Amino acid sequence: MGMSCTYRRLPTAELAELEQDSEKGIAYLCSMPGIDMAAMTQMMSDPDAIALHGPEILAAFARAQEDPTRVDLEKDWHALHFLLTGDASLEPDADPEDPLFRVVMGGIPTLLDASYGPARRFDRDEIALIVEALEPLSIEDLRERFSAEAFNEAGIYPEPHPGGWTLDEVEGLLEVFPKLQRLFSDALASHEVVITYIN
Repeated sequence: MGMSCTYRRLPTAELAELEQDSEKGIAYLCSMPGIDMAAMTQMMSDPDAIALHGPEILAAFARAQEDPTRVDLEKDWHALHFLLTGDASLEPDADPEDPLFRVVMGGIPTLLDASYGPARRFDRDEIALIVEALEPLSIEDLRERFSAEAFNEAGIYPEPHPGGWTLDEVEGLLEVFPKLQRLFSDALASHEVVITYIN
């Protein structure tokens, strides 16, 4: 399935509660609106069940995309980081002072364990810096920054095959980018925290 990145905004008190109850925390990180994730995991090994419940699963994914408190970057987190910063290394301290670097690499570890390490929390000060840095950027700005040659040379995850990166490959990311901008700005306005994690 690959490494899929999700951003969520939530009240600080709710995050603290999730950190104190590991079962609730795992359920929150794996939740999909209107679908039982345990049942879906079982279904994945049964083609007949997938076919039977396909519309239900697709509807749940659609609801998740409409949820203003979450943004699913799927596997495009490395592509976003590269578009924002030009950095392909993903070294945590490559440029920690750049707010655009912090969008993907920022935050501090929480007690919530995701599949690939702990979820990370952005506090209010960091959110404010990110909002200010993201605000002037448009979809067209990111589209102009895209270079298939640079993406393929840098080995940006998930390295689509066959043929490597093309503009078509990043269009999904460009479409979701305004929602990510809104998620951070809404969190700032409502005094919430943002977390990000990879499953």
